[in-house]
Amino acid sequence: MHIAFITSHYENLAIEYLSAVAKSRGHTTELFFEPALFHNFFYDSNFLHDNFFNFKNRILKKIALKKPAIAAFSVISDNYKWTLEMAAEIKKRTGAVIVFGGVHPTSVPEYVLRDKIADYLIIGEGEEAFADLAEALEKGKDPSAIPNIGGYKNGVPFLNAPRPLIADLDSLPLPDKELFHKECRLLVESSYMILASRGCSNACSYCWNSMIHTVYPPGKFFRRRSPADVIAELALAKEKFNIKRVTFYDEVFTSDRGWLNEFLTLYAKTIKLPYFCCVHPDNIDETTVALLEKSGASAVNIGIQTADEAVRKNILNRKGSNEQIEKALSILSRSNIFVYSNIMLNLPGENAQTLKKTLRFCSRNRADLPAIYWLRYYPKTKIVATAEKMGILTEKDVETLNESKTYMPYAIGGNTYNRQIAKMGNLALLSGFIPTPLMDRILDRGWDKFVPASNLLFPVIAITGMVKRLLRGKKNPFHYLTISDYFRIYVFYFRELLAFKFFRRF
Repeated sequence: MHIAFITSHYENLAIEYLSAVAKSRGHTTELFFEPALFHNFFYDSNFLHDNFFNFKNRILKKIALKKPAIAAFSVISDNYKWTLEMAAEIKKRTGAVIVFGGVHPTSVPEYVLRDKIADYLIIGEGEEAFADLAEALEKGKDPSAIPNIGGYKNGVPFLNAPRPLIADLDSLPLPDKELFHKECRLLVESSYMILASRGCSNACSYCWNSMIHTVYPPGKFFRRRSPADVIAELALAKEKFNIKRVTFYDEVFTSDRGWLNEFLTLYAKTIKLPYFCCVHPDNIDETTVALLEKSGASAVNIGIQTADEAVRKNILNRKGSNEQIEKALSILSRSNIFVYSNIMLNLPGENAQTLKKTLRFCSRNRADLPAIYWLRYYPKTKIVATAEKMGILTEKDVETLNESKTYMPYAIGGNTYNRQIAKMGNLALLSGFIPTPLMDRILDRGWDKFVPASNLLFPVIAITGMVKRLLRGKKNPFHYLTISDYFRIYVFYFRELLAFKFFRRF
């Protein structure tokens, strides 16, 4: 059975794993990709994208020629509207069975079923369920009893409980990187995206991990691959794709000291490439930072979210004190690792004064780049219930969140944008360039009202990365793709679009 995977914006590990398992069962797979030029999570121009850089027609015509039996989407709330539009067109043009999986269908399956675009949903971890579904459809069998599956039977919706989480991650085949490498080799070669674990040892209220605990019965949510299995994948990637960097997308890479020591010792001996990972303040000490730096860590991301400890603990359900964060940032600042910190804007329980406290904290405890992100209420996360209880969200607001028919990524406003808070957010973003006495004066005298409110995240990341590379020798400051990578990818897709528009070449 031929399966089409359709996705947008970035490389998608979920699709790569689904493809690998499907291929192991004898199916063929193909990727159809919307690169979302000028319409991404950091910069959004509907005018440029919709009028000049939209790949929708190219994708639809190509899929119509290939006539897949299944058209599968990995869906997040941010791309749900696009997914519905694409899936409806694909169904009309090809008659393919439409399958939605991913975080959004897992969190609000009843809403997705109500839209009646997807023929089947995959809930939770989907590798085995998706392969079982494809096999049943190929053999003409009724798939309605397969665990993790939702859909309609005789016009009546059904939703089956998920099977247990995959306990042994090493049992999975390696992700099918050929899908994206064939699409655009730069997506894989520039920075190799990998997961060494699944789940998270934390359950922050704004994160999908707070939702997934309600889908599965209590058990071991956080699981790691063995160091040897991860090294085997990376060694193959070096040989096959000549990768330049590695991006670990684990929620918290440093949570297990024993595993980390074993893995990074192997990594330093065999892989020897710069890498990015996410860390937690609780896990950072001199020994860990020395291990990270020695093994090639070129950039890390550390969560602060807010300097208001009460909001961090009671609203965000995050561990860690300001003292721990200060200590972690101090240790990291003495290394040659580029440090991103995360600041969240417009949190429940915060006001202008608490945000000023966060700005002063950033000014006195400097990361290389305090990246700002808006709170984005995602369906069924715990913070939604908290905001509703506090009167911040109405019942209608929650219904709108669950329907997810609007594009609102967290880097460019989320669903909590406020113009004045945007100005203070830009101050936080620029705090690495503003002397502390000047920052205090700006805040004390209300000069923040003169700061621009426009989204400065991407240009500041670009400029800061280049400055730190030149002045501090931090050679690989970007967490995923570099500015040069983005430029080359845009040039590649611009040529692809011209070839399609003028010569009808795919």
